[in-house]
Amino acid sequence: MPRRKRDPESDIGGRERLLAAAVRLFGAKGYAATTVRDILRAAGVTAPVLYYHFGNKEGLWTALVREGVSKLSVAQDEAMAAAGSAVDRIRGFCRAAYEMRRQHADSHRVIWEILSGPPAAAPRLDLSGEGARFIERLRALVQEAVSSGELRACNTLHVTLALTACLDAASGLRVYDLPGSDPGDELEGMMSVILDGLVIPFE
Repeated sequence: MPRRKRDPESDIGGRERLLAAAVRLFGAKGYAATTVRDILRAAGVTAPVLYYHFGNKEGLWTALVREGVSKLSVAQDEAMAAAGSAVDRIRGFCRAAYEMRRQHADSHRVIWEILSGPPAAAPRLDLSGEGARFIERLRALVQEAVSSGELRACNTLHVTLALTACLDAASGLRVYDLPGSDPGDELEGMMSVILDGLVIPFE
């Protein structure tokens, strides 16, 4: 009796296992060094399951990034809509972005690897628009804080970029392995250096 072919659609959890395996491997080995065979072995699925859900390795990478962008967008929406002052929401916005980077450290590391590497080696996915949207939304909060009188007049783009640099620095602190340093605490401290210097004191 001929062996029945396995239907990729019937592989329960195959899509999720592929995503989980890929993010671990991409984070550990890098995108270029991770092979389809590596991913299939780690996920415990066959090639047709990968092709059915994602088409190829690049499609799997694209799905990972889009899911991450979607989660980050939701976190940003919640931070912008939170109660409190504009400065409170600036801090919340940066905390939400840091927390997403912390929770998805492997994905974030690979994104930076691809963005900073040779263009020919990168999957065809334009992330510049998402980066610009992040800057625009954070800048809108800084402008709101200036307009409401919470912060003194300033170049809102420079403040936004400085806060973004704080976020990048906190996300990369594990590289330095500073004794007794907690990246979340350091982010709070760096934000305070910037924002407290702009606060308009009460008379």
